Parts: sequence; structure tokens; C-alpha cells
Amino acid sequence: MTGVQTCALPIWVGWLKLRTDGQALLSPSAPEVIYDEAIRRQFGIEDQLVVLVQSSHPDGVFNPGTVQLVRDLTAEFARMPGIKADSVMSLATEPGFRFRLGTYDVHPLLEPALTNKAALEQLRDDLRRIELYTGTLVSTDGKCTVILIGTPSGADHVRLYQKVSEVIAARRSGREEIAVTGAPVAEALLGIHMLEDLGIPKALLGTSTRGGADQAR
Repeated sequence: MTGVQTCALPIWVGWLKLRTDGQALLSPSAPEVIYDEAIRRQFGIEDQLVVLVQSSHPDGVFNPGTVQLVRDLTAEFARMPGIKADSVMSLATEPGFRFRLGTYDVHPLLEPALTNKAALEQLRDDLRRIELYTGTLVSTDGKCTVILIGTPSGADHVRLYQKVSEVIAARRSGREEIAVTGAPVAEALLGIHMLEDLGIPKALLGTSTRGGADQAR
């Protein structure tokens, strides 16, 4: 993944481009770089942006509000321009054990809407039996869950981070803490911070790491 920050500066500076990804330290012709790009293309591997949802509810994430929040956020992230819907992964996208009525289609884990304690306990038991998602999509203590967003090659990481933050801000309820992390976020914020250190005003950058990035961890 290439994190490139481009900013229009005064005419005496011209166009400044910053690469903040690790591959910027290597030659494009390095065997390691070529091999990495080939593997990414063959298997569709993308760097992931991670949205962490932590619930203060006594039942952790196994409560109607947090489960619905994960469903809503997942759906909105999947609709974001430039993001492939099948590159968004959460408990809301993964299959469970039950079929849709009259079909052989498996219900995702969070469908239909889980609104009562019995359904939520069934979800907890399903995750225990599947095992695969414990420690990956949901924490072992059941207090946190994540939504993973694959970032396409060449994506503008700053704009992606801003859009994800806007979606989260519109969905905040007060009971959950939501943080955004991952390599794309780190690259975006590093690029912004470097430009700020060069004296580029926020009006040109469109965002700032100073007092406005409290969601990133």
C-alpha cells in the first residue's frame, strides 16, 4: 500500500508529495517490493483500517445497542465511495449456523436484528463454538469488537480517515468508545503531521492532527 499525501503549496514551493508508507524506503525494483506487490495482486490483499468498538455495557458488546451499531457502521462503511463492499468485515458480515427461512442461505451472525437477551446469548454461544472470531473480531472478554475496512491501492488515506471519522461521529451514542487505527491511519496522520511541521496551514490541508484526531489510537 502506498500512502501518498499531496498538497498545493505557495508557487515558490510547487507541489509537495510525501510517501509515508514503509515501501518508500525501498527501491521499486527491489525483489522484496516486487514480490509483495505480486502477492497483493494475486490474492487481493489490502491494508486494513481498523474500527474498534468498546462497550461499557455489563454484557460487553452482547447488547442490542452495540450489536445494532456494528450493523449500521458496517453497512455505511461498505457503501463508502472507493471501498469494495466485500472488503469490509465484521460480526455483521460473517455467517452463523442458521439458514434463511425456506432457503439454503446462511444468516450472518447479526441477522435478523438481535433485540433480546436470548438472541444475544445465542450469539455469544455461536462465537464460542466457531472459535475463529474470538480474539480477532471480538475480544476474549467480550467487551470489544472490530470492523475491518480494506483500503484499495492508491486510496487517499487522509480522505478515507476523514470519511470514516464522519460516519462514526454521526453514530456515536455515548455508551461505546470508538477508535480508528491501522497502517492507513498511521500513514495519513504521519503525513499530515509532517506537513504541519513544515508550516502548512490547516486551511490547505483540510484537517489537523492537533486537537482533532482524538479518535485515532
